[in-house]
Amino acid sequence: MENRNVTIHDVAALAGVSLATVSRVLSGGSASAAAREKVEAAARQLGYRRPGAEKRPEARRDHALALVISDLTNPYYSVLCDGAEQASRRAGWPLILCQPAFAGAEDAELESLLNLPVSGAVVVGAAMEQGDLDGIRKRLCRIAQRIPIVTIGPRVEGVSCVNITSDLSLSVRKSLAHLVTLGHRRIAFIGGSGGMRSSSTRRRAFYEEMERLGLPSDREMRTDAGFTPQAGEFCVNRLFSGAAPEKRPTAIIAINDLVALGALRQLQRIGLRVPEDVALIGCDNQFFTPYLNPSLTTVDLHPFDHGVTAIEELIGSLNGGGGSYSQIRECSLIVRESCGAMLGVRNF
Repeated sequence: MENRNVTIHDVAALAGVSLATVSRVLSGGSASAAAREKVEAAARQLGYRRPGAEKRPEARRDHALALVISDLTNPYYSVLCDGAEQASRRAGWPLILCQPAFAGAEDAELESLLNLPVSGAVVVGAAMEQGDLDGIRKRLCRIAQRIPIVTIGPRVEGVSCVNITSDLSLSVRKSLAHLVTLGHRRIAFIGGSGGMRSSSTRRRAFYEEMERLGLPSDREMRTDAGFTPQAGEFCVNRLFSGAAPEKRPTAIIAINDLVALGALRQLQRIGLRVPEDVALIGCDNQFFTPYLNPSLTTVDLHPFDHGVTAIEELIGSLNGGGGSYSQIRECSLIVRESCGAMLGVRNF
């Protein structure tokens, strides 16, 4: 007999698995056969019934999940969106894509989002990164008061939600450690914007790690030029135009692969070889990185997995789970030709 007082927490405790695993099993997501058997057995024993399961199937057609995302022109967000869409479709939930600017007509855009027929939302990108932190917190709290939300990006304290974030500092440290191992000492960090919290986190990690390693870092050569290939071209011009050879960096870490793409093009234009003259590392492991000449060494932040997990956590919240906590995800350094690893350790 069903017990309406039983929650997803009770099922997880009896099955001996995490809330996330219970959420995936109950929402039709991916899980091992052993975990699925434990969860289903525990749910049967406890008489657990998903909230809303007594409603007629057609009653749910008016409701969906929202993915609030700022910039689908960036392939990173496209991959994340693909993961979220596949996870929601697998669980039987329609997914509505929202691209609010959250600038200028902020209140009107927020009200428009809250009036959508959605049961929960995943928020990622500029909506939780750009602008005054108090304004971001106020905006997210207002959404969270109406519907469950999951955020992807640097955590905003004071917001009751599940947060999924990459270890952005680690992404920089891994790149730096790799370049230092290859013999580099003069290393530049290019691209980004001081108005984006994730960008500031990574740049701060770069300077801190350079200082810890006892390496020179010229803070006057700041190149917060944005996130596009044009930003990469601009940064290379600024770093190399008129600079004495002994002052030029021998390696560059770009804020993302798009900036690295522009940097690579401009380095080749001014007659510098990658990686023989300048090593180059990007970030995001975008689809084009293996096909560049040379292929681009980069850091994979696993955006597809972020999208899948965010939807699974959101559905878990709707099933009675959820809570307020952060999942900090590791990143992977993908070594290809542009860093010069194939050339071995050199003396710069």
